Amino acid sequence: MKNLKILFFLFLAISGYAQNLDFRKAILKSDLIIVSYDFDFDTIRLNDFTNKTYIKINKIDSILKNRLSTIPKNLTARKYLDNEDYYSDLITNEGGCIMKPTEANNWTAYTHIFFIRKNGKEYQSFLVLQGIELEKYRKIAHQIRTISKIEHLKNDKERFEKTVDWFIENGLLPDPDFIKHYKQKSITTDTIQYSDQQYKNALQQFLKGNEELLPLVRDKYFDEIKTYYLQKMQVLIDKDKSDYNDYYDFYKIVSNITNIFNEDYNSGDYILNSALTSDKFNDYEKKNIMEHLLKVVTEWE
Repeated sequence: MKNLKILFFLFLAISGYAQNLDFRKAILKSDLIIVSYDFDFDTIRLNDFTNKTYIKINKIDSILKNRLSTIPKNLTARKYLDNEDYYSDLITNEGGCIMKPTEANNWTAYTHIFFIRKNGKEYQSFLVLQGIELEKYRKIAHQIRTISKIEHLKNDKERFEKTVDWFIENGLLPDPDFIKHYKQKSITTDTIQYSDQQYKNALQQFLKGNEELLPLVRDKYFDEIKTYYLQKMQVLIDKDKSDYNDYYDFYKIVSNITNIFNEDYNSGDYILNSALTSDKFNDYEKKNIMEHLLKVVTEWE
């Protein structure tokens, strides 16, 4: 059961990372990204196992991206679902409750964003973000404008560098599709050569909590990374009562900083660290293990 929980948390971490990458791809695939407060959904049942859902945009309140020569006055787009090149509305972890503006709190503005592309004569909506609060909307709108601006750069090398900057600024590592594309253009190899400034920016983002950047900064800034993790370990040790999530976080930190004890799976410390998420020891014994591992990590080079 504990192993299943570990796999579940790993899934969440990987899923969150993938969702942010998919958000970039959703922006790039869109011909039109709009904000609308006046829209309707309509579902047409084709048979007993197939529906088609459409979104009727009664009014466009703001345009965040537009590659279309003209925008229909009465815009209706088919809403794509799972297995139809569809992107989840949790893709940015910004998806909120579905709420019309009239239902929102007086002090909060809720925004609805539609990602649309044109395929032949059909307009297709493959991502809808509904019920987005104002502060989150501003961040999303900034991302859309930034990525769209980079997309229009004509120089491949400049577009590559600016996109790498975007990945780092958002706490992400460049994804395999991106690397393969620019490798085909002979701009990079399987291993990206980052600039000194990009390394510095990556460290800054990591220290803000964007730990997905660990593979990029671990070797170059090992002392800073170790200090960051030691502080987190001490906070977990100092808790009056630890739960499974705390033990898992501690286990993950130790694994990250030691590179899973240099992949020595027979190491006694590796076995102790793994035992934190099991039922082999009680809380008192696990606290002693954590204090021991803190010393191990402190001396780790």
